[in-house]
Amino acid sequence: MRFLTAALCTTVAAVLLAACSSNGSSPSSAIPGGSGATSMAHHGLIPQMAIPKNLLRRGHYHLTKLAAAYTKGIATASFGDLSETSTQYIFMKKNSANGAPVCTSTSSTYGVNNVQSDSSGDLIVPDANAGIEVYGPPFTSSSCGTLLGTISDGFGQAADAAATNATTGTIVVGHAVGEVAVCTLASLTCTELTSSTTGFTQVAMDSSGNCYADGANASGTTILEVYTGCTGTPVVATGFSETYLGGIAVDNKGNLTAIALLGASDSLPSTVSTYSGCATGACTLYSGPTKLTGESIYGGIGRQNERFVTADLTTSEMEVYSYSSKTGVGSMLYDFNNGLTGCVTSLIGFCEAATYLPNGIK
Repeated sequence: MRFLTAALCTTVAAVLLAACSSNGSSPSSAIPGGSGATSMAHHGLIPQMAIPKNLLRRGHYHLTKLAAAYTKGIATASFGDLSETSTQYIFMKKNSANGAPVCTSTSSTYGVNNVQSDSSGDLIVPDANAGIEVYGPPFTSSSCGTLLGTISDGFGQAADAAATNATTGTIVVGHAVGEVAVCTLASLTCTELTSSTTGFTQVAMDSSGNCYADGANASGTTILEVYTGCTGTPVVATGFSETYLGGIAVDNKGNLTAIALLGASDSLPSTVSTYSGCATGACTLYSGPTKLTGESIYGGIGRQNERFVTADLTTSEMEVYSYSSKTGVGSMLYDFNNGLTGCVTSLIGFCEAATYLPNGIK
């Protein structure tokens, strides 16, 4: 199984086979690391999904989000289904008893790989077809947040997005075909940044406003680009050593975690590593690579640096691990799956997204 392009075609058979070609071009796949990595060069109406192809099956999309100054939570989302719908899921932060989601919300868009939250509890949803959606709290049993705006995105297909303040500040966006852009709700537009990544690009932002992009360069090597102040030309960080692509996250001490899909080989689970000092352009590995329980692509760190959450593609469950800014990701504490029906019954609707909401549930 590999990190790959998954095109949404008009027939079930086409979806199960792989990515569709367009205008006579051949399908492309993003192999995380190694000399075989290629650019995921599909644009427009063919959203790409970062999941292994033998895990594709039918279902809905789910997101989760939490409001500001309320209870903390966990959010996830499914990619979408053949009826072109997506669903959001939001859970209470401490869900060791496998409680049902606080709310779910289904929209008429699809193509969501990951979701992230900002310090206020706003939920940032990069949608390959609809652009960048931002939902504000509170999230309740009767309302899964308020849509604050949808930002047009003309740089390929948005796959990941991050911000410290999505309402008034900058949102950094990584795309399925390598572009990195910065967007704002105020303008409802995006501006492309310089980047040398060519395939699926994951992003993160630290509390100082620095941005990070994780992707493969033209030779297939996984790199970490660091944008000081989220502007200008990035520095390719030294000391960052990941064989495979995967999501990144930054804790409140500035340490960066990086998931590697499938770990060292197709027979192993994903791994996660933690680095310090990446904001300076010189990363130092101090934890990992640590094996996760299953196969995951994205992960989120709790606001107090005490938990790490991922979505497991092999079990369709959310998994919660211990975390420390001093020791990185530890052992799995518990998992839950109550209400994640779209992640289980989906043809292409697996839940890849995983993030903590610092507040937002009422």
